[in-house]
Amino acid sequence: MNVDNTGKFTFRLENDEGEVEVEGEINGKSEIPFFDDLKFKAVIGLLNSIDKKNFSDSGNHQVFKYFIREIEETIHEMKKYDQFQGKLK
Repeated sequence: MNVDNTGKFTFRLENDEGEVEVEGEINGKSEIPFFDDLKFKAVIGLLNSIDKKNFSDSGNHQVFKYFIREIEETIHEMKKYDQFQGKLK
């Protein structure tokens, strides 16, 4: 019997006003329930596509620093708990 581990995960990020900031879909092979390994691969792929120079060239280096801090804080929180679904406001 051949098992297909290909999955699709759709995501959406809204701001505090409920407006969509980003949404997308991830497709690929997954070995972990709820596609958590696939999500990590997508995050790593997206991070590897970011060019810090674009922030500096556009005069928005502070935006780069803001997002780096958000990523670091999120990873720190993820490591503390077995289940993590983001910040509750």
